[in-house]
Amino acid sequence: MRTGLVIILILLSCFLKAQNSVSLSSDSLIRRAKLIYQNDPVQGFNYSKQAIEKARQEGSELNSGMAYEMLAISFDYLGQLDSALLYFDHSIELLKNQKNKIFIARVYTSKANSLFLLNKNKEALMYYTKSYEIFKALKSQKDETSSLMGIGNVYSNMKSYDLSLKYYDQALAFYVETKDSAFISYVLTNISEVYAAMKVFDKELEYQRRSLSIKEKLGDDYGLVYSYTNMAGLMSRENKKDSALYFADKAIATSVKINNQEFLASSFQALADVHYHFNQYKEAVRYYQQALDMARKLKNSKTESSVLKLLADAQIKSGDHLGGSQSLLQFIAINDSVNSVEMQRSFNELQTQYETDKKEKEISLLNERDKKRQVVIYSIIALSLLLGLLSFVLFNRFRLKKRTANELEIRNTEISKQKDIIEEKQKEITDSIHYAKRIQNTLLAHKEFVNRFIPENFILFKPKDIVSGDFYWATEYQDKFYLAVCDSTGHGVPGAFMSLLNIGFLSEAIKEKNITRPNEIFDYVRQRLIDSIGNEGQKDGMDAILICIDLAPKENQPTRTIQYAAANNEPILVNGNQLIELTKDKMPVGHGERKENFILHTIHYTPGDVLYLYTDGFADQFGGPKGKKFKYKSLNNYLLSVSKMSMEEQHSKLNHLFDEWKGNLEQVDDVCIIGIKL
Repeated sequence: MRTGLVIILILLSCFLKAQNSVSLSSDSLIRRAKLIYQNDPVQGFNYSKQAIEKARQEGSELNSGMAYEMLAISFDYLGQLDSALLYFDHSIELLKNQKNKIFIARVYTSKANSLFLLNKNKEALMYYTKSYEIFKALKSQKDETSSLMGIGNVYSNMKSYDLSLKYYDQALAFYVETKDSAFISYVLTNISEVYAAMKVFDKELEYQRRSLSIKEKLGDDYGLVYSYTNMAGLMSRENKKDSALYFADKAIATSVKINNQEFLASSFQALADVHYHFNQYKEAVRYYQQALDMARKLKNSKTESSVLKLLADAQIKSGDHLGGSQSLLQFIAINDSVNSVEMQRSFNELQTQYETDKKEKEISLLNERDKKRQVVIYSIIALSLLLGLLSFVLFNRFRLKKRTANELEIRNTEISKQKDIIEEKQKEITDSIHYAKRIQNTLLAHKEFVNRFIPENFILFKPKDIVSGDFYWATEYQDKFYLAVCDSTGHGVPGAFMSLLNIGFLSEAIKEKNITRPNEIFDYVRQRLIDSIGNEGQKDGMDAILICIDLAPKENQPTRTIQYAAANNEPILVNGNQLIELTKDKMPVGHGERKENFILHTIHYTPGDVLYLYTDGFADQFGGPKGKKFKYKSLNNYLLSVSKMSMEEQHSKLNHLFDEWKGNLEQVDDVCIIGIKL
């Protein structure tokens, strides 16, 4: 369930292990445990144990308590919830005398999470409430909101829907105020599900739409499949056929895009459900069959079972009684038992359908000539015999399987629980990727840091997915300011992982190896990438621009210079009304056809000139009235036209231009543009 972050954090762990860890403090060990426990709980457990021992040596009761909390959380992720509760109690005992109560409040929240997973709702509610009261007293609103969400989840689990909505609304108000779009979408989904349970369908639809809108803006494809299928069902219930078909088709297209066959099977089922609702039974049969074929290909017996029931119903309604009977028998076989109530209903419906057909034929016979009447009677007799035979087969099957009906009911309950678990796991995958985004954001250059050295600047950063392969990075070393704009191979989770490696190697080159020339830094990073990734991924790397500004220039110098290196991407300098495309090396920082060293370039500028550094995402975006690429020439001309505006205005106009050009089309790549006034 937390696989959305596995690749990034496992390899990030390898990177961290490569550092000098001879004498880590308990603080450092706790931080490492927090970083890795979600995707490697065993390693999180090991770091936590080391932190406990180190905290004892240091005589730090606070760090001992925090280390025990991480040990408990690791047990939680290992599925050993009873052990987790034991060590949460150890942590609480150590932290109860701390002057700052925020630490024990966070342990209360963590313990409540484990209790909730064990369905110990009353105990979970008690600890969530304890943590909430402490956070509220300390005015730690973000932590307070986390407790509110937990309380809302518990009340929802207890079917106390009014109370659940009360706490969800409070959490939503905070996330709206802080403009945290990802968490807003999660709360909206939770609220929608509460209204669904309450059968307040207009409210369910309202919140589902709001959640969907945010997921579309964030490009959360996994979450979108779930929302699209829900919307297809909601639109069917509202008898809005075109809208229902639209959302079902969107679910299929998105499943194909992310190449998830399980999602594709459920999306075809959603499309079939729409056709069934609008009495288009033959179309429903067609798409149920596609969902069934995929479930069988995936060897997913649970999905196969549920689709078979739906397929049988649609076949019966379409007039294919024999096919419907065969599907019902297959459903019985795959479950190895019979839900007698459900099967009796299906059998009765089949018999009713036959009786209806017979009556219609008898009415028709009254208007037929005598010659045709006898032929029809013989047909009815044959049909009745077929019905009798089919009835005998089904009845005999019911009698043989009736003894295990209770077992089927238990299995159906388990299937329902598994469905809930799968849906929760899907939500946690999205949560994990959003957590990856927060990790990546901490490694990007903070705006305040860039402002210290270049007061007039703007940064336009628009990842295609939640996390990004594009990144911007800056550091200061030996009276020199370095700024990089880079495009790592790929985007999304793989691109984000490459960005972590690239940032690490850039920092290593400057801070550890004391390499100060941009071209030599690129040479070093290229070799580190080739050595680290190996033969299976040698073509991975980045296109990049790295500039170096001397913070102690010579006095009385009318023009100034900036050193830079450029790999495939070229800097753009605007001097007055002139735009200059500066020189670049036509090779990536990574394995490529060319292997010569990067060249050190120099920019001669006059104060007031504007320098632009960008990746290829903006120029490659499809859009406009003809759905074509924006292209570099158009981008450069636009940059020239806005270059005399303030940095804030330039950022706003570029952002608006991109959104207007893209329109309803998908964003094709990450976008990063930085402008600086020299």
